[in-house]
Amino acid sequence: MTIRKPPIILFALCLLLAFSCKKWDNYNASQDSALNNNVLTAINNNADLSVFAGYLAKTGYDKIIASSKTFTVWAPNNAAMQLVDPTILSDTAKVKQFVGNHITTQQYFTADVKTFLYIKTLNGKNITFTKTTVDDQPIVKADQYAANGVIHIISSAIIPKPNALQYLLSTSLKQKTEMVSLNYTAFDKTIAVQTGIDPKTGLPIYKAGTGIVNLNRFTDLAPIGNEDSLYTYVILTDAAYNTEKANLAKFYASTSPTVSDSITNFNVIKSLSFKGLYNSDAFPDTVYSTVDSVKFKLKKSDIVETHRVSNGIVYVMNSISYKLYGQANDRFTKIKPIVIQGEKIDSMLSAKSPIIRTRRNPDSSLYKDIILENHGVSSFWFNYRTPANAVKYKVYWRVTRDYSLTLSGTATDLTYFPMSVAFGSQSAIAFTQPKPGVIDNGVSAPAGKRFTANYSEVYLGDYVSPSFYSGNKKDAGGLLNFLSIFLVGNNVTTNGANTLLLDYIKLVPTP
Repeated sequence: MTIRKPPIILFALCLLLAFSCKKWDNYNASQDSALNNNVLTAINNNADLSVFAGYLAKTGYDKIIASSKTFTVWAPNNAAMQLVDPTILSDTAKVKQFVGNHITTQQYFTADVKTFLYIKTLNGKNITFTKTTVDDQPIVKADQYAANGVIHIISSAIIPKPNALQYLLSTSLKQKTEMVSLNYTAFDKTIAVQTGIDPKTGLPIYKAGTGIVNLNRFTDLAPIGNEDSLYTYVILTDAAYNTEKANLAKFYASTSPTVSDSITNFNVIKSLSFKGLYNSDAFPDTVYSTVDSVKFKLKKSDIVETHRVSNGIVYVMNSISYKLYGQANDRFTKIKPIVIQGEKIDSMLSAKSPIIRTRRNPDSSLYKDIILENHGVSSFWFNYRTPANAVKYKVYWRVTRDYSLTLSGTATDLTYFPMSVAFGSQSAIAFTQPKPGVIDNGVSAPAGKRFTANYSEVYLGDYVSPSFYSGNKKDAGGLLNFLSIFLVGNNVTTNGANTLLLDYIKLVPTP
C-alpha cells in the first residue's frame, strides 16, 4: 500500500530547504567578502575605526599591514581614541610606539586562548591577550577576520607599558640611584666604523666615537630591560632600602669605607629580580633570585604598589624576606658557604709536582683530591685565594687517607702527617689536626690497632674574617681582594711524616 505525505508537509520541507540554501549562500558571501579585504582595507571600511586608521597612515603602519604577511590588530574605536593623552598623539616617536603597540604578526583568535597569551607587538613590547581583553582593555568585537589576518575592536587603547628597568628609572627612589651608578661604557668592534689598518700593528683603526655601547653591571647579570624575557622585579621603598643596607653593611666591611659602601649598595639590589611572572595572590612558598639564587619568601602583605610592565610585573615593597645564612651545603643563602677544592691551588712554597687523584666514595660516587708526599721540605704549604665576607665562619675540611692503614713490624700506631690550616699567611696557624684522615678503630688482636679511611667532613673550629674580600683583582681604594688560606704541612723533613693531602676546605657563615 502506498502512503502519501500530506501536501502541507512537503511544502514546509521545500520552504525549509530553500531558506537553508539562502542562509548558506549569505554566509559564504560574507566569508568571501571578508577574505577579499586585507586588514588595512577592513579597518578603513569601518567608520568607527576612522581615527585609528588615520594614525596608521600617519605612522606608516598602513603600508605594513597591507602587505602579504599575516597580522593581528587590536583596533581602538573612535571613542577609545578620544581618551588617549594628546601628548602621545602629537609626538612623532610616541605615536609610532603607540600605534605599533596594537599590532602583531601572526593571527590570534580568541579561540586560541586558554588562559592568556603573552604576545610581542610591532613596537617590541609585550601585551597580554585573553578571550575578552588585551592588556586588561575590553574587546567589544572579536575575531573580525580579513584576507591577511584578524581584527579585534577594543573600547580602550593599549598604552605602551615600560619594561621593568624603564619603570625603575622613572622613579626617584634610592634603588634607581644605585642602578644608575652601575652604568658603564664599553667598546664593541662589531658596530664600530673601521677606517683603516694600522701599518705597524696590523690592527684595525676605528672612527673615534663609534662602537661605544652603554652597559650596566646589574643588567649584565639580570637583563630586566629585555622584552624577550618575563621578570618579577622588586623595588624597595627608601625605608626598606635603608633597612637592608644597615643589615648587610657589616658583611662587606673593608679597609676602604667608600668601596665598602658601594659594594653594600650593589648587594642590596643584586637579588631583587626573579625569572617568571609571580601573581601576588598566589606567591609560591619559595622563589629564587635570578642573579645569585637566594631563597626568598615573597609576601603580599609587604607590597605597597603593583605595576604591570611590558616584560612582567613590578612590586614596590616595604620589606623583603630571604635566607641570610644556611646549613653547610645550602647554596641558596645571601651570605654563601665557601668550598675550596684541594686540587685548585693558586700557589705553593716551591716548585713540586703534587698528584691530583680521582677517588671513590663509599657510595661509589667519585671525587678528586690532591696529595704531595716525599718532598723533603719542612712546613711545605699550598695557598688558596678566595673571596669571602666579613663574617664568622665555621671551618670544615675533608681529608681522606685511604692508604697505608695497616701496621707493620712492631709498630703500635700509624705514621701520621699532621697538617694545619692558616689564614692570611702561612705562619698564622688557626687549626692543626695531628692525625688527619683516618679513624682509629681500637685494638684488634693479635695485630694491634686497626684503622679505616675517614670520609667524613671534620669540623676544625671557627674563624672570623676581618674584612670583605671581593675576589676581584681590579678593585681599587685599598679593598683587600682575596682571603688567603694555607694548607701547611708538618714541620719536619721526614718523608711520610710531611705529606699534604686534601679533598676540600669548607667555610660556612654563621651568626
